Amino acid sequence: MTIEELKLNIKWWESKRWIYNLAVGFFGIFGIYDGISRGEYSWSIDDTIGIIIWGIGANIFYSLGVLLELFDWYYLKNKVRIKKLRMTFFIIGLIFSCFWTLWYSWLYFAKPYLF
Repeated sequence: MTIEELKLNIKWWESKRWIYNLAVGFFGIFGIYDGISRGEYSWSIDDTIGIIIWGIGANIFYSLGVLLELFDWYYLKNKVRIKKLRMTFFIIGLIFSCFWTLWYSWLYFAKPYLF
């Protein structure tokens, strides 16, 4: 992998980041709306900070796609050929992140009823 290929790999992943953020954000907003609409809830600054941290964490995990390609190139000498599987990794990661966000938001608003 040359520097140009590395730049193309990063460009490919970064061109998909807006799709990822939009989808995860939509599922998060849906989960929050669903949780708030079920009953009385008092929004706090902790909730806002939690959403910001969740978004940063989701984007850090999204960046693992580029890191996996770099790992394959540098340490495994392209034996795994992750580059061929990048769209599969993107779709699986997107689906997982969306449903994890939705599930966690439902769990967050259900916690008063669980304990």
